[in-house]
Amino acid sequence: MKMNLKSMKFTKTQGQQDKNEVSIRQCDTQKEQKIAMLPFANSSTVAGMTGDDVMNRSSIKAKARVTSQSRFIHKLAIASLCLVLFLTGMPLPEAQAASSSSAMSSIDTLYDSITALERVLELQNVQIRALRQQNNASLKGVQERIRQLDTSRLATMQTALKQLENRHAPLLKRYADLGKRIAEARKKKDDRNVQSLLLERNGIKAQVEAARAELKNKRTELATARKASTVRKQQLRSLLQPVQTLKKQITSENKAITAAWKIRTSARKGYHASVRQGNAVTALAHLTVVYKQLGQVQASRQKILNWEQQITKTIQTVASRPDLTNG
Repeated sequence: MKMNLKSMKFTKTQGQQDKNEVSIRQCDTQKEQKIAMLPFANSSTVAGMTGDDVMNRSSIKAKARVTSQSRFIHKLAIASLCLVLFLTGMPLPEAQAASSSSAMSSIDTLYDSITALERVLELQNVQIRALRQQNNASLKGVQERIRQLDTSRLATMQTALKQLENRHAPLLKRYADLGKRIAEARKKKDDRNVQSLLLERNGIKAQVEAARAELKNKRTELATARKASTVRKQQLRSLLQPVQTLKKQITSENKAITAAWKIRTSARKGYHASVRQGNAVTALAHLTVVYKQLGQVQASRQKILNWEQQITKTIQTVASRPDLTNG
């Protein structure tokens, strides 16, 4: 009876050992399969590699390809996520494993969308810069034309007035001098001299009055022309006022772009940190924020592009006005 018990115990012990050996072989098989799934694994490198060897090999590969294109970097990031998930040795619940797999698939698709969106942003930026330079040059030209409006005509009128003043100056001076001499003669009670001077002064009085009237008309014409020119310039400048309003809106929208870009940069850093940690779910969350902020930047830049186009139309409308063209 004792022998039978001993035999039974031995048989049970032997069965447990067999099960342990089967379990060990299965674990080895799973490790080999995991290593084989790595992007750099092949028949010559897999043999004899440990988990630490694989991790070191992945790190070397990643550092060697830092200067490659962004699409390859993204693929490397996905591979790193897979590497960490395979080699951490931490058992994941079935639901969590499924969530990580879904997240990695979504990351790949989302990264493609981000790459396409960044190309759109680059194109928008080029269009905005070119249109802004054109608008600034056109606006400067129109403003200079407004400033020079009527300048030649007013200068001609000013010159004519100056010539008229010079021509009438001797007559007006003679008339003024006679008036002073008459006043001095009256103080001296020299009636004979007073009458003589009055006779001379009254003889040129009509000419003086005509000269004064002519000068007055010329001065009035010049003043009226200057006032009219000022009004015209103000009216033309008021037509350009929407440009300044649009420029203020552009400045405000650029601030919104700066804020969105800061959030995008922070989310990018979070994404790379999540990749290093092997957390696909968190990486997807950060990448989603990046995509959302880039979308906001695109919308803002489209607004700016539309506003720059409105500025172009406004400047062209003012530049083509007859009162500015013929001014």
